[in-house]
Amino acid sequence: MADYCQVGLKASFFALDNMAILKKEKLRMESILNTSLLASRQSFSKLNLPISYRNLVELEILEDYTMGYVNYSGFRAGTCTPFFFYDLDFEIQTPLKITAYHVMDYTLLKHNSLLDKKESLLRVINQVKQVNGEFVSVFHNYTFSDLERWRGFKELFNMILDSANED
Repeated sequence: MADYCQVGLKASFFALDNMAILKKEKLRMESILNTSLLASRQSFSKLNLPISYRNLVELEILEDYTMGYVNYSGFRAGTCTPFFFYDLDFEIQTPLKITAYHVMDYTLLKHNSLLDKKESLLRVINQVKQVNGEFVSVFHNYTFSDLERWRGFKELFNMILDSANED
C-alpha cells in the first residue's frame, strides 16, 4: 500500500499515554514499510492534550488526524481547515499539522434511516463548502462489509466522493 499512497500510524490505545509504546509502534511500522512515517491517528479518537501531541512532535510525526467527535458530526476543533498545534505551555507553534475530521461512520449509525444519514452527511459537507474548508471523514474498513448494520454506507461514502466534484 505504501508504494501507492501515504501510510500513517494508527496508534494503539496503550500508546496514548506511553511514549515508549508509541515509539515502538512507530519504529515497527517504519521497518515494515521501509520508510519514515509522517502521519498518525489515535485509537478511539482519544487525545490527552497536550501530551499526545507533544509525543508526536518528539517522534517527528508531522500530521495527526485524531481530532473529531466519535458520537457527533461537527467541528471539534472549531474549524474545517488544517492548523498547526500551538503548545500554550511553551508558547510555540509546533510543526505538527492537525487535520480534524467532521464525520465518522460510527456517528452515522445513530441515525434511524438511510435518508437521515444522508441528510446529516450533506449538512456537514455543505457547511464546509460554505467556507471553502476541507471536509474530512473517517470510514473504517468494516464499514464496507456486507454486515446488516453497515448497509447503505458504500452509498454514503460515494456521496462524499461525488461531493468533491460539485460546486
